[in-house]
Amino acid sequence: MNKFLLAGLVACVAMSQAIAGEVKVGDAWARATAPGQDAGMAAVKVSSAKDARIVAVTCTASNTAELHTMVHENGVMKMRQVDYFELKANQELLLGPGGNHLMLIGLKKPLKAGDSVGLTLTVEFADKHKEQVEFKAEVRPMTEMPNKHMHH
Repeated sequence: MNKFLLAGLVACVAMSQAIAGEVKVGDAWARATAPGQDAGMAAVKVSSAKDARIVAVTCTASNTAELHTMVHENGVMKMRQVDYFELKANQELLLGPGGNHLMLIGLKKPLKAGDSVGLTLTVEFADKHKEQVEFKAEVRPMTEMPNKHMHH
C-alpha cells in the first residue's frame, strides 16, 4: 500500500475518533451550513467506561456551543438547551439530528463540506473529576442524510 495513502487513512480514522481516559468518541460530523447561517449542528457517538455526564461542549468554529435536545410541545418539535447528557457505563450515546445533539451557535464562518471543526466535550464523573475529550468533526454536505443506524 502506498505510504501516502496509508497516512491519509490513519489521519481519517484519527479525525473521527478520540479517547481520553474513560471516554471514547467516534463518528463525529457536522452539517454544512448556508452562507449567512449563524448556527450549526454536530453529531457524535460517545461512550464511557464509567457512569458519567457530558456537562459542556466547546467548538473552534463557533462562539458558543450547547447541549440540545428536541421535544414535542403542542404538536411542534422544539429545540431546548439541557445542562447535561447522561452517559451510562459501557453504553453508547448517539448525538445527532432529530434528537440530542451539539448546537454550534455564532459560527465564525459557514461550515463547508470537506472541512473539519474542532470540538471538546467536558465529561464529569460521580467523584466530580472531569475529563476533556478533544476531537474533530468532518463537515458533511447539507443534503446528506444521517447514518441509517443512528437511533435515539
